[in-house]
Formats: sequence, structure tokens, C-alpha cells
Amino acid sequence: MSWEKEERERGMTRREWVQIGIGAAAVASIAGLGGLVAGQILPPPFKFNGEVRETIQYTKFPTPQWWNAKAGTTVKVSDFQEWQGATGVWRGLFQDNAYVPGTGFPCIIVRIKRESQFFTVPPPDLVPAALPSGFNLYFDDATLDSAHGGTRILVFFDRCVHLCCYPGWHVVDNPPPGRDYNNYGASPPTFVQFQQDPIYCVCHGSQYDPMVLVVNVNDKSGASYVGAQRVHGPAPRALPVIPVQAQGLNLVGGMANPAWYVYC
Repeated sequence: MSWEKEERERGMTRREWVQIGIGAAAVASIAGLGGLVAGQILPPPFKFNGEVRETIQYTKFPTPQWWNAKAGTTVKVSDFQEWQGATGVWRGLFQDNAYVPGTGFPCIIVRIKRESQFFTVPPPDLVPAALPSGFNLYFDDATLDSAHGGTRILVFFDRCVHLCCYPGWHVVDNPPPGRDYNNYGASPPTFVQFQQDPIYCVCHGSQYDPMVLVVNVNDKSGASYVGAQRVHGPAPRALPVIPVQAQGLNLVGGMANPAWYVYC
């Protein structure tokens, strides 16, 4: 069909995205039975060889992206330009220095504009779980890329809270994200103030704003958590954040509460 040809010329089509999401979900489910569940290794008889890495590693995207050549390497906080993002995995299993697909927590890494007028986070006393020592809800450094006001990076669990599809950051735009934000009671600064698309799940249209972190309740686990505010679509709540810190320039994830991510 002509519309499919047009979508392919612009990048990944929605049909391809859905097919990849279904396939990846199946792999993750199989891996969950014999590998990682909420970042933990199941007891015998399940066995593995290799290592689980707390550093966040790049994963290869199905269409050409700037980070594909870095797949399997550690994400560095100096890698990103402002408003640039990538896909990665946290607590993935590596064997012979190669990532085992379907293990760990799939991630979206996003560098946003470092500013204080529109970026909002819950006050520390309202964060519903103690963060690991040295970790924060986001990475922030005023001196790294000071020409642009410094660097601010956030990492999110890459599973939509609607039906566990895989949202993306600026990788699919056909069909484009919906703009009727007022119908959802939201005015996302990422788009309204800075003309950047929010995190977008093309499968059903949900969107999340990485500049607005809120406290929501996970209806599957009952846990309160911090995430990127849902600003559009059928998703009922925020997309969970993964706390981070930099060790040198390496981006490392830290577990606040595994129940934040238990809903798929």
C-alpha cells in the first residue's frame, strides 16, 4: 500500500513497531521464567553463566539510530546532546561480554534541557521509597556541557503502563503523537515550551512527559512510585523512572523498590 511505502521511507512503520513489541515481549516472558525477574536471579534449577550489570548498556534499535553502533557498551552521561535519547538495558545478563536478549529492565534514556522553570519533581519527603545511597531520580551536572547550561538525563522503564508495549523517544512519528493535551488535563512542557515530542507509545498513543515527575500508584502492585507524567492516550498513570548515578562517566541504575516495575 502507498501509506506503508510512505511510512517505510520515513522510518519504522506502526505495524513493524507492534510486531517487534510482540516479539520482544515474548522473549522477555521466556527470559523471565528462567532468568531475571525484577532484577533478581531465580534459584535452582535455573542456572546461568555470566554477569548481571548495574551499568546501563545500549541496546540496538531495529531501525538506523545514532546509538546502534554502541550496542552492548555502557551508556555514558557525556554521550548525549540536548533532547537526544536512546534505548538501553539495566541489570541485563551478559555472557562472554555479549548481552542476552530479553534479560534485565529495558530502558529509555533521555537528555532533557537543564532548567528549573518547567522541570518538576516530587519533594524528597514525598518520594515513596528510599533511593539507594548516592542515587537520584535523575542525573544532573551543571559543568558537563556547560555551554548548554549543563546536562540532565533521566532513565525510564521502557514498558508502557497501558498494555506493556515499548514506548520510544523520537524514533516513530507516523502517525504523529496526538496534540489534544487539554483533553487529558495536561500541558506538557516538553512539547508546549520546547517543541519536543514527549515519550510516545505508537501502539495506542500514550505519551509521557520526562520533564514532569509525579507520584502515582501502580495498580498492579499497589506500590507508590515516581514516573514521567502521563499526558496523552489510554495509559492510566506515569511511566516509572529508574534512579541513576554516574560512576565516572558511566550511567548506573539503582533499585528503589522492585514493585515500581511489576505490572507486565
